[in-house]
Amino acid sequence: MRTPNLKFILETILDDQPKPMSKDEKRAFMQEVANFSALGESVYGKGNLEQIVERVKTIVESADKIMTESDDWMANVAHKKGNKRMHEDYRDFEDAARSLKEAQDRMAMAYENIGQHLNRYFNVG
Repeated sequence: MRTPNLKFILETILDDQPKPMSKDEKRAFMQEVANFSALGESVYGKGNLEQIVERVKTIVESADKIMTESDDWMANVAHKKGNKRMHEDYRDFEDAARSLKEAQDRMAMAYENIGQHLNRYFNVG
């Protein structure tokens, strides 16, 4: 086996280097950076999650009241049994919304950090 020479070593190292970006790729990148702030709408979420959870809670509670206000004892027992599952689903919904809100907050913080870093070197719009 032959000992590698300096030229071979340099060629091997340089082959591993990323290829420079073309002018079109750089132009596309600069366009993406200029529109970076537009991504914020998705990151921050358009709807107020707490408000949605509260509205669903009100609907569940109202449905429970309406369904169990009958004078028929047997119907009320059946409705309460069915509504128990609806309340369990609401608790799952509430927990999922809480987890989503926490993840959204972490995502927003990371997004802002990325934007600040990009803004040091590029014109972030």
